[in-house]
Amino acid sequence: MFLAVLYWLINDILYRIAAKKAGCSIPIKYFHWDPFLALDLFYQRLSDMRAGDSVATDRNLLKKYGKTVQTNAWGIKQYVISDPVNIQTILATQVDKFGNEPMNRKMCGDFLGDGVMTVDGHLWKKSRQMINPVFARAQVSELSSFEKQLSRMMEKIPKDGGTIDMQPLCKQLFLDSSTEFVFGKSANSLSPETDSPIARRLPGIFDEALVSMFTRYMMGKFSFMAGSKKKFLAQCKEVHDIIDGFIDEEIELQKFGTNIDSAGPYSYVLLKEMVRTTDDRRAIRNELMNVFFPAHDSSAIFLSNIIFLLARYPNKWDKLRAEVLGIGKQKLTFELLKSMKYMQAVMNETLRLHSPAGGSWKTCLAPCILPHGGGASGKEPILLQAGDQVRMSFAPLHVDPDIWGKDAEEFKPERWENLKQSWNYIPFMGGRRICPAQQNVLTDVACIMVRLMQRFKGLENRNECYEYVDRIAFTRESRNDVKVGF
Repeated sequence: MFLAVLYWLINDILYRIAAKKAGCSIPIKYFHWDPFLALDLFYQRLSDMRAGDSVATDRNLLKKYGKTVQTNAWGIKQYVISDPVNIQTILATQVDKFGNEPMNRKMCGDFLGDGVMTVDGHLWKKSRQMINPVFARAQVSELSSFEKQLSRMMEKIPKDGGTIDMQPLCKQLFLDSSTEFVFGKSANSLSPETDSPIARRLPGIFDEALVSMFTRYMMGKFSFMAGSKKKFLAQCKEVHDIIDGFIDEEIELQKFGTNIDSAGPYSYVLLKEMVRTTDDRRAIRNELMNVFFPAHDSSAIFLSNIIFLLARYPNKWDKLRAEVLGIGKQKLTFELLKSMKYMQAVMNETLRLHSPAGGSWKTCLAPCILPHGGGASGKEPILLQAGDQVRMSFAPLHVDPDIWGKDAEEFKPERWENLKQSWNYIPFMGGRRICPAQQNVLTDVACIMVRLMQRFKGLENRNECYEYVDRIAFTRESRNDVKVGF
């Protein structure tokens, strides 16, 4: 204990000297009852997660201490941040001094491997160049295949006003669409005649592996204590075997000269292009995993959350439906959907209140100065050192009354009528690591909402619980599902 205290004191003195030399102030700090491992804050996070409010810990911290506060995470300095200027510094102006790799590669590597979400530097650039065409403008505009899958989902919704849980249905839809544009072959989970082992097993085992991976992430350098490593690796292997099946099939097709120029409904399929450029099966699988993970999960939760909110605000449903009916029978295109102002406002407002991603974690790779976080006001610059972690908390930022007003926690799409997006609103991140699928997601979700409103006049909430109670495993979704009647 004595040596631990001495080590902490020496490091604190050296930090103060370095900060003063850099012209920085001392950061505002959270007082830990356990200053060495921060078990107090860890248990508070667990308690809030179990209560269904996973962002409460950060929200309360930032409300009490300011928009940048230094905490401890398993013995490592971690800055919890909702200050938009500091977030812009991390994601844009000083982006090279922060990376995903130290945390993501270690905690997520067994499942996701090396790919666009887990690596930095030249490896990240190579991955990003490979996946960018999947989300190119021409690809985003290809709605024909998506509409085919959407029509299958629509057939499963009761036409007599019966209750249905839309959350699993949304997940099935995006499972089918994401497997098609990533692997070139849909899981067809919504097709009534399908008895595919992929459709039956992939979603369940994928979610199980995500929960295990998230638990390891939460445990930080003590991840070896986060349940059975053997069980987690078995979950990873089962998912990898399914993905490897797609890869082996495509390699055989290209080997014999078939299916080379056909991408099916999409002009660019990631698997086909990767098989053309490399024969490294592991590298192919890693990249596919890094794209498939957010493509099928986050999009489905986003759509579910729109339905969740509109079911509780029938006047907003009516207003949006009036806009939808106003476009008549025009063919749905990227340009048309983008021009629907209230549709865009509803989507923005949903992401503001209930983004599937509550935040982002990065590691400082080199000494860096953040503009805010020091001094009594919290407005003076602070020095971050290599190895420090930053926990950018988007959820508190998106309901900050200083930015959004006293009605910040209300669902009010009208606020977007004259509001321009800035670093106050980052559901898709920002800077060069902004989510490449942003326009793809917004287009697909808008298309779905148009078709729902063209078919159904109204929407009713059928959940017993009115409030949004979350469940988290990297993404935040409604714990009570999304039970509605159309």
